[in-house]
Formats: sequence, structure tokens, C-alpha cells
Amino acid sequence: MNKQFHNWLGERIDAYEAARERGLKAYRTRCMKVGENLNHAVPPNESSAGLHAPFDGYHWETEETCRDYLKGQFLPWPMEDEYNRRMLGGFSDGTKRIEHVPLKRAKLFVEGYKNLPKAQQKTVSIYHGDAWTPTKVYWTGRKLEEYCHVYLSKCPADLEHAIRDYLMGDIHKLQRLAEQKTEDEKEARDKAHEEGEDVTEGRQVISGTVLALKNQESDWGSVLKMLVQDDRGFRVWGSVPSNLDCNREDHITFTATVSQSDKDSKFGFFKRPTKASVNEKS
Repeated sequence: MNKQFHNWLGERIDAYEAARERGLKAYRTRCMKVGENLNHAVPPNESSAGLHAPFDGYHWETEETCRDYLKGQFLPWPMEDEYNRRMLGGFSDGTKRIEHVPLKRAKLFVEGYKNLPKAQQKTVSIYHGDAWTPTKVYWTGRKLEEYCHVYLSKCPADLEHAIRDYLMGDIHKLQRLAEQKTEDEKEARDKAHEEGEDVTEGRQVISGTVLALKNQESDWGSVLKMLVQDDRGFRVWGSVPSNLDCNREDHITFTATVSQSDKDSKFGFFKRPTKASVNEKS
């Protein structure tokens, strides 16, 4: 993890807190002025606990309406909540969650954050949750190590986006590249199918890519079927051989009896598959 990013994070938190204090001070001054205008130039009393009514029947404007308060009663200050929401980029003071962060990366990031001054950590709280091991991560298609969620409390919007990009930016980039690759491969495959050969009938060797796998119910139970696009362009549908352990996108070879569909010359059906195997990727 980059120490430079944590230093920038600390500087940004200091700047945020300074701006927040200036803004809250201006809002408080404005609130005091509102109290004076509503109560014949008498401002509310102020203590470390907040603003209080100086006499019975003190007028104070809330989010709902203008109400009267008894002497000493606490005066709600809705502007502070509104200002906090504005400073946090539309978020409440609640917690934001960055999902599916690799555990090692999350731990290093949180440990680096804990090296910052305590005051900065108090302003924005960052921690990670429990770890788990998913069976698959869809943007890589591989079995994975441990993952967790990272939580950000009272975090301004720009910091939240920066941290999310820092933790997940390269992973999301890989995901987008994988999705683009998949889309490009699909377009190339569809073009090869459209421009490819018609189904040839009879007993023959099929070499091609598994496009889909599906369990199909019949009177004899569940049968695993597959759709294969032959290297010549046409596509065939039939039962997966019992000795074949294949996945979608695998390139396989098998021998079968093929018949052409009555509706589409580039689509056919195969039966009695034998000598099936998954080909090694080049």
C-alpha cells in the first residue's frame, strides 16, 4: 500500500475538518441572528452543550415550524445536520461500505490509516469487516483467497470515491476488460457462425467451443445438454458424454452422429457422442 496515498488522505481530512468548522461557525452565527430577529434582538444563550432559550416563550425556527420554548430548554439546530449532509456530498453521517475487497489489501490499507494522527481517525472512521472465501469472483473467474468489506463512517463523498478507487480501481478495470473481451469474443463467434458452413450430416468429428450447458428433464431423469459451435461455424445441440467434464467456453472434441435442423441449416443435433475430450488452451 502506498504511504503517499495515506498522507494525502490525512491532509484531505484536515482540510475537510477545517472547512467544516468554518462552515458550522458561519451557520451558528446565522442561527443566532435568526433567534434575534424572532425575539426582539435577544439572541439564544450558548453553552458547551449547545443553544438554549433565555426565557419562556422563546421563538425558535425548526425544520417543521416556528415553536415556543421554555427558559433553559435546548434549541434544536437542524442547520448543522443539513450542513453535514452537504459537506459529505449528499451522504448522511452513517456508514458507507466498499464491498468485496481482498482481505490482504484491506488489512494493509486500514493498518496504514491507523498510523495517521488520532484526530484524523476520529473525523473519519475506517475499518474492515469479517473475512470470507467466495467460491468464485466473477471479474476474474478464478477461485479466490479471503475477502471482506471496508466500512467508512462520516466520510466525505470525494474521499469515499478516492478510497474506493484506490482499493478496487484495478480490480474493476480487470472486470471491465474481461467483460469487453467476452463481448468481443461473442461478436466474433456470432460472425463466424453467420459466415460459417452449414451443418454436415452423418457420423463425424466435432471440434468446437461449448457455448452453453443446461440440465434438461426427461422421462428418464435429468440429462445434461450442451450447445457447441464447431470450428467450421455451425452449432449443434446434444447430450454431454458421461466421460466428459467440461465447462462453458471450453474447446472440446468428440465424435457423434449429426443431423441438420429443418428450420436452420447452420443448426443441428448430435447423438451417440464418443471419444470426447477437452482440448488444452493454446
